[in-house]
Amino acid sequence: MRLITLTLVLLFAVPVWADSLLIAAGAGYKKPLVEIYAAFEASSGTRVEAAFGNMQQVMAQARDSGRVDLVVGERGFLEKTGLFGRYVELGTGRLVLAYGPKALGGYRDLADPSVERIALPDPGKAIYGKAATQFLERSGLMPEVKDRLMVVATVPQVSAYLIAGTVDAGFINITDALGIQDRIAGYEELPLELYDPPRIVLAFPKDRAASESASAFEAFLGSDRARGILARYGL
Repeated sequence: MRLITLTLVLLFAVPVWADSLLIAAGAGYKKPLVEIYAAFEASSGTRVEAAFGNMQQVMAQARDSGRVDLVVGERGFLEKTGLFGRYVELGTGRLVLAYGPKALGGYRDLADPSVERIALPDPGKAIYGKAATQFLERSGLMPEVKDRLMVVATVPQVSAYLIAGTVDAGFINITDALGIQDRIAGYEELPLELYDPPRIVLAFPKDRAASESASAFEAFLGSDRARGILARYGL
């Protein structure tokens, strides 16, 4: 499997394989998708080129490269772009508050000034940054914490700060939380009524005819193997 950093330099340096798929996805779903791609490659013989980034990066690649076969992201965000013609539901994402070196008693503890650094993905570019902002506003916590928020690009970057213990808490998705739970002090699933849960989908670009490999990947996502991986990561 070829992992691609979403930059223009590497984008145009990637070779085109005769029997391959380029799938661009939000970085918060890297762990389950990498497993699914490996399983699909093993069963089909089709190479998956995997690109991960925040959704603005994903959209830039899908729009500008002409090479992206499929995109994984939040349906509402993808629909607004007008770039996609068909969607396959993968599951509903869930926002969590994860703890760095020390567990909190719950999300209300964020109001305590002793919680000095709270990380979240960029609300303008990442779906879980937007969800975190909704949560803080609807819970009434935003005025208490706004000066202690640290904005980073993606969910995995928030997770990296949590693991390093350089932030006290951070907003990530349940998928990443399950992947790092043994390296942090814990996490709390946040009330669904306090944010709009992201609907995670596989999307087909309008301007690129679906290949046999893309259709085969769609079918594979309905298999017990793929559904089991998604369920294990909270989808």
